Parts: sequence; structure tokens; C-alpha cells
Amino acid sequence: MERLHILDGYGYIFRAFYGMANAGRGRAQVRLSNAEGLPTGALHVYASMLLRLHQEEAPARVVVVFDAPGKNFRDALDPNYKKTRRETPEDLKKQMPFFRPLTEAFCWPVLSVAGVEADDSIATLTREARVRGWDTVIYSGDKDLMQLVDDKVTVIDSMRQIVYDQDKVKEKFGVAPTQLGDWLALVGDTSDNVPGMVGVGKVGATKLLDSYGSLQGILRNIDELKGKLRERFCDADNLRQLEVSKKLVTLKSDVELPFGLDECVPRPWDPAALEEMCERFEFGALLTRLRGSGEGRPQPRERATAPASPRPVARAKPKAPPVSVELVAARVVIEAEELAQELQCARAAGRLAVCVETDGARHDRERLVGIGLACPGRQPIYVPVAHRYLGAPRALSASTLAIVGEQLGDPALSIICHDLKRVQRVLAREGLELAGVDMDLMLAGYLLDPASDCYQLRDALQSCLHIELSAREEMVGKGKKAIAWDMVEVSHAAMHIGPLLCALLVAAEHVREQLEAEGMLDLFRDIELPLARVLGDLESRGVCLDQGVLAGISREMSQRIAAIESTVFAKAGGPFNIGSPKQLSSLLFETLGLRSTVMKKTKTGYSTDHEVLEAMIDSHEIIAPIIEHRELLKLKGTYVDALPPLVNRDTGRLHTSFRQDVAATGRLSSQEPNLQNIPIRTDIGRSIRGAFVAPEGRLLVSADYSQIELRIMAHLSEDPVLMRAFRDGVDIHTQTAAEVFDLPLGEVGSGERRVAKAVNYGLIYGQSEFGLSRSLGITRAEAGHYIRRYFERFAKVRRFMDEIVDQARVQGAAYTVCGRKRPIPGLSAKNFQLRSAAERVAQNTPMQG
Repeated sequence: MERLHILDGYGYIFRAFYGMANAGRGRAQVRLSNAEGLPTGALHVYASMLLRLHQEEAPARVVVVFDAPGKNFRDALDPNYKKTRRETPEDLKKQMPFFRPLTEAFCWPVLSVAGVEADDSIATLTREARVRGWDTVIYSGDKDLMQLVDDKVTVIDSMRQIVYDQDKVKEKFGVAPTQLGDWLALVGDTSDNVPGMVGVGKVGATKLLDSYGSLQGILRNIDELKGKLRERFCDADNLRQLEVSKKLVTLKSDVELPFGLDECVPRPWDPAALEEMCERFEFGALLTRLRGSGEGRPQPRERATAPASPRPVARAKPKAPPVSVELVAARVVIEAEELAQELQCARAAGRLAVCVETDGARHDRERLVGIGLACPGRQPIYVPVAHRYLGAPRALSASTLAIVGEQLGDPALSIICHDLKRVQRVLAREGLELAGVDMDLMLAGYLLDPASDCYQLRDALQSCLHIELSAREEMVGKGKKAIAWDMVEVSHAAMHIGPLLCALLVAAEHVREQLEAEGMLDLFRDIELPLARVLGDLESRGVCLDQGVLAGISREMSQRIAAIESTVFAKAGGPFNIGSPKQLSSLLFETLGLRSTVMKKTKTGYSTDHEVLEAMIDSHEIIAPIIEHRELLKLKGTYVDALPPLVNRDTGRLHTSFRQDVAATGRLSSQEPNLQNIPIRTDIGRSIRGAFVAPEGRLLVSADYSQIELRIMAHLSEDPVLMRAFRDGVDIHTQTAAEVFDLPLGEVGSGERRVAKAVNYGLIYGQSEFGLSRSLGITRAEAGHYIRRYFERFAKVRRFMDEIVDQARVQGAAYTVCGRKRPIPGLSAKNFQLRSAAERVAQNTPMQG
């Protein structure tokens, strides 16, 4: 059976450009240009698409159809036709003159007829092929061309990887292909500025055509219509507009063509013309592929399917290390059999890159929308799980999703991902296990550069490989106009995710080598990765919260806050906004004429921060209640009133997010909400903690290390006095007081112990004389004396801390026992204060880490 392949030329061009610009959101995903500065990205993708079609389909009959320049008959029907189309992007304008010559260099027949659109020429070619009994495959994403679909005609949207037969058209639009022209006339088209029928949308048009069969059928039965719908179809102006709309969307199938079907035969390529173009556009990799393809033509397939997506090659940023990364748009896979086959290839390769996309909800409520998968040597795939825009693929069946879970849960398969904890949590919500992860790019990047903020997937990949990748915001938008990922078209999602997966595979090996070179591979493998799994389980489990307890605390706090306000207003001589820094500053420093030892000038007056108020607490009786008022409001807003709404309705628990990639020392942080900083030393803080409870039949266990920092200091410094105190079970602060004040242990009082405790912990954190004097409320001379005395009696501690600074200055970083690296650039600063601060950071790092 003869088969005619028709390519919508400008459709291919715009798909190529906006595919690289990430579904038309304005900025090139991988912006290619040659030495002359000519943008070449769309040309590269377009040429790749032609090559791929040649390699996979080997069309024996093919024609590429372009719009001819100038106006066509539809412009006479409606002067506003297509007037709303946006201006062609400047980058694409510069490339436009080269698409037709590039096509002709492939020696494929090119068709362009003046006075009509490419769609009309395609309709005419299709009609002629139908007369001869040929099959026709049209490569386009244009919905107008789907009117042509029947048992002999298929439309393939190659960028979206969708094959439109009659059933698929009915699934997408709700009507058969033979009714699509009438449907388009009713609905209109904003992109082409086709007006349509006033007040009739997609659902309404589908219902009308379902009831009456055609546009003529609707018009013959206007009397059966009701209400406003009947009025609209009786309005003469509306009917004239509908008539114009029908003419605009109707394809002309009797165009006089310059050649017939017998001429739609590809000739051997023009090697000289192709090489000249590839050299001009600097398509080195593409030229290699072209030469490799030669003139041999593979046998055509028995059935037309969507060609694979283009394979643009990423270019390194200027002056960056050369990195070879081939970026490939992912292929959409929905069917269970095809998915199983792809995952079997991953098992054979032994490595699989995985990324997940969710609906963007809060971390404990986000739902899986799609999974991206890639193994070495194959095109990435995108598995849409729950996209929900009109026309989106059906939701993935549980059995199909289980195929993914079977592979991801196999510990023998080496899995690469970004943010293991999140991926594990999201998949677990769908009942999928993630077992063999041995590379988490986020955690690896954090270990290599803990001061960086490039831990998001795109940022991490760009930083690691020095390539440009599209931003997620270009797919979903920003701010109030942003959409959730489940509203992104599947094909666009695949184009965005494919390059990320390709880059992830390459980056994984790159950072693994860096970790090994830095001596942190064991830290990554034995501590960070297992910890991520534990934290993921903790986050998923959550904690029980007695909301009744918090409600009672909230009422009590409200009453206390009101009482404090009355007290403050009475002492101030009238009401004012206690929470306004400007009004409070005016009251304290102007009306009352108070002064603080740490006064700070701001743009709106003097600062009233906590430090300032604490320094003034004895200067006026109004200060203490103001401080208490501020603390109560903060606790009420941060915990008492804020926590109950965050309880997950499905689990009945509160779920925090534990971050491994925040603190440079490796310490965890807790976010959304922060459950690590709930106060414990005040009555109200302990009451809030009392709202965290165990479920019935369970217990909460509280455990704490005893003086862990000082024990670490004793271990690392091997100071004999510290080590003996811990071994003998002597209270370490009492021991320190005895050394600093030169007293027998039995004569150390609470005052001396308090000073010794401040010295012990202050010096571990690299505290200066000034800092110690302020924390103890003593003079700097006294603080200096205590510090000198401490280091005289704990000589090996002094030596250890000096060695840390010396080593860090040489290496540019401080290290923990497990090999965690903390770069400290300020150690070479000329400024004394900056250098001293950096030295304190170096001294603190081994204990904190």
C-alpha cells in the first residue's frame, strides 16, 4: 500500500522553536548560535526532526508544505483574520530564510501555493491520495487539519507524540473528524481570531452537534433551542459571524497544485549543500549523524507512529569547562507494555535517573502528576500519571503504575535522583517504594559546596555542567498567573523534563568523582543518603497534635495579651499600636525620653529590637510588659494559632520538612513548620510542647546527650583535664570553675559554675572577650582574664583550636571528623573583624559538625 507523508512546514518550524523555548514561554531552553551570532536553535531541531523522520520512517513519498508569502482568500473574507497572532520572536525571524533551503538540501519535495494556506494544499494532496486509495500521514499539531482524519488519513503531532486517528480526534474534541469543521466554526479560535458563535463554548458546541449532527442541522432546528441560546441563533449578526467563521475554518481541497502526487518522491540528499549549511550553522554533531545515515534508506514501518523527539546538543557557557551533554526531549509513554519494555532496558543498563513532578501543593499534601525516567543510551521517557487539563491522557492505571514501582523498588538497580527524601515521599503516597538510590544530586551538591544556594535541580545541573536549561517557571508561569503542573500539557512537560534527565545522568558521575576526590564519598554514602531515608519516613509519619490544648492556650494568651496592653497603655498615657516600631520608638525615645546603651538609628527613628529593649529593662517599668507582649504575640502567631491549620486532614498529624541542605555545619533544620525551636525554658513554651502527644497506646520518648559539645571537644583535643572529668563523672562546669577560679571542687558555688558554663560553651563557639562580657554582664577585662585562665589550665584545648585555624587557613576550609568540608574564605581577610569571625567559624565547625 502506498503511503504519502505530508509535513506541515511552518508547523514543524514553530514546533521546533517553541519546543526549544519550552512550549512557547519565551526563552530558549538551549540557545544555540553560530560564530556570526545567528540564532540556530530552531534550525537545529528542525533538521534533527527531518533526519529522524528519514531514519525511522524512510518515506517513499513525502512532501513538505509551506505557507506562501502574501495574503490569501481568507484575508478577503475577514480582514481581522489572524490579526491577534503575536509577532514572530526576533530569534525565529532571523532563522526563517533558511528553513526552506535546508529542506531542499535534504532533497525532499517542497510545496508552496500563493493565495491559499498550507492547510488547503495539504487538504488537496490528501484528497488526491484518497482517490488513489493511498494512506496519508500528516505531521502537524494544527487542529484544523484533523478535519481530514478518516480510515485512510492520520495526523501525527510529533512534538507531543500523539497519533490522531478517528477515535483520538473524538476523544480530544468530543466530535468526529467530519464534524470538527462545524465544531471549530461554533467555538471559534482565538489564535486565528475566528469569532465563532457568541455564547457557545466547547462543551456547548459538542452537545449541539451531538444532538443535531451538523451546523446545518442546528440551524434547521433553531426552534427547539431554548432561552438565550435560541436568541443568539436567531440574531442576524450572529448568524453572519457564524457563516464567516465556517468559511474561515473550512479547508479548500481543490487547490491547483504545481505538481502532482507522482512528484512527491524524495531524491538522494545533496551532500555538498547539507555540509555547507551544517558548517555555516556549526552543527558538528548533526553533520556526523547525517554522514552516518548515508544514502541507505531503512525499510518503512508497517504502521505510522510519532517520530522520536529531536536531540539538541547543549553548548557550554562561555569560558566553562567543556562538557558533552546531549539533551533530548522525553518521549511520552502511557501503555503498560511499552513502559515495561523501557524499564527492562533500564535494568539491563543498571542505572536509572528518576524525577517526579507534583501538583505543587504543600510538602505533606503534594500529589504525583508525572514521572521522568532515563537510562544511559536511550531517549528519556515521561510517564503522565495525573494531568487534568482538557484533552489530557487518561489517568495511569494502578497496574501500569505498579510496573514502575516494581523497578524502582529493586535494590539491584542503581537509581539517580535529586532530593531523594522528596522523591521517596511522593512515590510512597502512591504506594511505590524507592530502593536503590546511590546518588542524590542535591545532597552531593550540598556537601561539595555547603555555602551555595544552587540546590534546585535546574540550578544544580547548570552549576555542575555549565549548561543552560529551561526554568520550570517558563512552563507554569509566575505569581498569580502560575498554573499547577497537572495543567501543563503532557508534551510540554516531556520537552522540559527530558533534558533535565539527560543532564542528571551525566552530572551524577561528575559529582561522584568530585566527592571521591574531596574524600567525602563515605560521608555521602554512609551518612547523608541513609539519613535522607530516615527523615523521609519521619516526615511522612508526622506527629500527633492535641488541638484542644492549643485552643485553650490561645484563649489564655489572648486574655494575657489584652491585660498587658491595658497596663502598657496606662503607663504610656493612652493607647497606641505596640506592634508598630515607629510608634513604639516615638513613645520610648521622644515622649518618655528614654535612652539605651545600644541605641540604633533607623530610617523611621530609633530601633526597638529585642537587644535595645533588653538593655533598657531597668530604665522604665513600661519596658518589661512590652517585651512580654512581643514574646506572647510571637509565640501565639508562630505556634499556638499557626500549627492547627497545618494538620493534615488525611493523616490527622502535623508534618514538618527536615532539611539536610541548609546549615553549613551539617545540622538539620525544620521548616513548614519549624518544630526544632519551640521554647522549653518558659512556662508558655512548655505548655506548647505539651500539645505534642503520642497516639493512644503509644509513648513519646525524650532523649538528650549530656554536654555533647564538650565531650566532643575532649575527644578531639585529648585534653587530659577534660577527659579525666568526663571519665570520673565530675560535673564538667564545676571542674572548669575549679580550674578557672583555682578552687577545690567542693568549694565551687553556683556563681562560679555559671561563669564556667558560659566560658565552656562560649569558647566552643569561638566567643570573644566582648561576647563573653555581654553574656555574663561583666567587664571585658574580667572576661579576658577568665579566657586566659581557661586556656592556661586546658592547654591542649588551646593548641587544638589554634591548629584548626592554621589548617583551615592553609586548606581554605574546616573539616569535621567524618570529612565534611566547610569552606571559610574570610580566613585571609585583611579586615581584623572579618578575619576573627572566620577564625571563630573554623574553631566551631568540628564540634557543630
